[in-house]
Amino acid sequence: MKINKLALFFGVTLCQPLMGATSLDKKLESLNIPSDKVTPLISEESLYSVNKRYSSLNKRVELSFSGANNFTADSHLETKQISGALRWHYNANWSFGLRYSEYQNELSGAGEKLFDEEKILPDTDYAIKSTEGFVNFNTVYGKIRLTQSTIVYFDHFVALGYGNVSLGNGEAQMYTADTGFSFWLGKKMSLRTGLKNEFYQQQKINGPENVHNAMGYLEFGYLFGGTKI
Repeated sequence: MKINKLALFFGVTLCQPLMGATSLDKKLESLNIPSDKVTPLISEESLYSVNKRYSSLNKRVELSFSGANNFTADSHLETKQISGALRWHYNANWSFGLRYSEYQNELSGAGEKLFDEEKILPDTDYAIKSTEGFVNFNTVYGKIRLTQSTIVYFDHFVALGYGNVSLGNGEAQMYTADTGFSFWLGKKMSLRTGLKNEFYQQQKINGPENVHNAMGYLEFGYLFGGTKI
């Protein structure tokens, strides 16, 4: 009788883990997701490619127009600039362009006072128009959330250029260094704001003088081409 009780005790003890495992299996089976409802996985490379840029710049052409003000003009002169530019975007980082600019020059308050009182025009040359070629590099790509449903994407860029400027007293070689931000408005429009530095030599009565124009500008552009997502 004692032997039967011991056998029954050990039998129940050994069967409990098996019964628990069977119960656990049933619970896990109830949590299984049907195969037709599983979201397909994509590779990390594909995910990066999809989210790399909202609108591709690869092999696209951009036409833009801008207005600028010279913040380092001669104290006797106020200079503004209007420009048109054509860019070819090689990829998301590099682009190459051509720019044509015209300058509007007026005597400042100090210049008008000098002319009215002394009948003397300031000894300063003035730019009339310029042409340049430039290379642009986008350093950082990011986004700004304006509202819950509105996001604006942007690039920070730097650019170097070389060209020719027509002055009141002749022509001169010109070098440019540009930096600013490009904001992409949808997939076709762009807005840039930046500071373009122009360097050249002008002729004065006492000889040649180096000129630095710091042109703060606002530029609107339109992108041609591109693929629909």
